[in-house]
Order: sequence, then structure tokens, then C-alpha cells
Amino acid sequence: MTRTTRVASIAAALALAPIALAAAQAAEIKVISANGLRDVLADVTPAFESTTGHKLATTITETGEIKQRILGGASYDVIVLPQATADELAKLGHVAAASMVPVIRVNFGMAVRAGGPKPDVSSAEAFKRSLLAAKSILITDPATGGISGVHFMSVLERLGIVDEMKAKLVPHRGGGFHAERIAKGEADLAVQAEHEIRCVPGVEFVPYPAEFQRTIVFMAGRGATPKEAAGLREGADASANLLIQFLRGPQTVQAIKARCLQPG
Repeated sequence: MTRTTRVASIAAALALAPIALAAAQAAEIKVISANGLRDVLADVTPAFESTTGHKLATTITETGEIKQRILGGASYDVIVLPQATADELAKLGHVAAASMVPVIRVNFGMAVRAGGPKPDVSSAEAFKRSLLAAKSILITDPATGGISGVHFMSVLERLGIVDEMKAKLVPHRGGGFHAERIAKGEADLAVQAEHEIRCVPGVEFVPYPAEFQRTIVFMAGRGATPKEAAGLREGADASANLLIQFLRGPQTVQAIKARCLQPG
């Protein structure tokens, strides 16, 4: 082999080394996320996988279901949850608290058909009358732990009309935008997160009265056993940390805004 041939062979090997290293280090990252980040994760997964070589195995479900799974012994590399639930699981040792970062901020409100009558949100009493006048209201079933449904039930409790409203509520389990059914004329109102309303054609977003407004921050963190959460496995979760960083990066921020959401 001539000197020129040897140099060319070495150069080729060096060029292939990063690819071989990436392949050797590629991992499957188990992710579980509340519905708030469903579409964003779907949008950014191809870019993350092609850039890093890692693969995401993602489960999307309601907050209450995630909590039940984790307390039942299920393990995930990355967990995305509303902050209150994430903090609770971190205290119990199921999320590494030091790894948690905010990803999105979510407000809540109502969807009405574009051009149709809107509930009066000028005061709590006016809002109460509007709700009582509605024939049907689509909500995320609060039994699933879905934040928009849980919050709406708390609003009804504060207004003192839970019993009067029970027959008007149409609970829904699973993902999807309730506002799409409003656009079809299937109900008077839908209650959901703001982005799940603003991104649906044919409907308008109506905020709650100021005293009932609420903002939820969704946190991404590394899943852990109690010992790992205490820092006894430092450095062992590089791929999970890489994904968490990516969820705060410019590509994800762009996807968040495109989905009518606010970055955390």
C-alpha cells in the first residue's frame, strides 16, 4: 500500500468514525407526555431522531393516567407533565427534580362557533347565566385528570352550579380538539386549552372571566427511581438530557408557536 493510499484510508476511517460512534450510542428514549404537547412532539420527533440518531417511543395520554402508571411502577426516560403533578412525582422520587425545565405555558377558555353567540364573561354572574343557558358543553372528562376538565369543574363549584350543569356536560376521553365538533354545530360550547381552540378553523376563543383564568406550565424532566432522583445515577441519562435540552431549543420553540402555544 502506497503512502497516498494509506493516507486516504485513514481519512476515510476518520470521516466514518462519528457515524459509527453515533450508531453505537444510539438509544430508544421512552417518553410519556400529557396531551398538551401531543402535536409539538409529533412535529419535532423526526428532526430530533435524524439529528441525534436516537429514537423516541412516545406515549401521549391524560395527566391522571400518567400519574397512575408511574405510581404503579411504570418507568420512562422523559416525562412531560403540568408542573403541580411533576412536582408531586419529583417529591416521591419518580422524576429527577434537578432535570425539570418548563416547556410550554397553557391558558384555558371556551370555543364557540365563529359568528355565533358568545358567553358573557364581563362578570362572574353574567358568566354563570351564560353557562346555565347553554344546552350542551363539551369537556375533557375530569375523571381522566385532564387539566381543562378539572379546572372547569372547579369553576362550576365556585359558581355554585355543579348540579344544575351535570346534564349539560358532554365528557370526552382521549385526545383531539373539542372545538372541531363546535365548528360542526354539535354543541354550544367546548372547554379546552387555548391552543386547542385557536388552531381550529371555524371557531372563536372566549377567555374565562379574569377571576377564573388559569395558566399551567408543562415541565419536562427525566424519569427516575427514588435513588436516581437523589442523584445516585448522575451522567447515566445523557440521551434523556439531550431530549430535554432539545425541547427547549429553537426548533421546538418554532413548533410550539406554530401550534398556537406559548413557550415555557
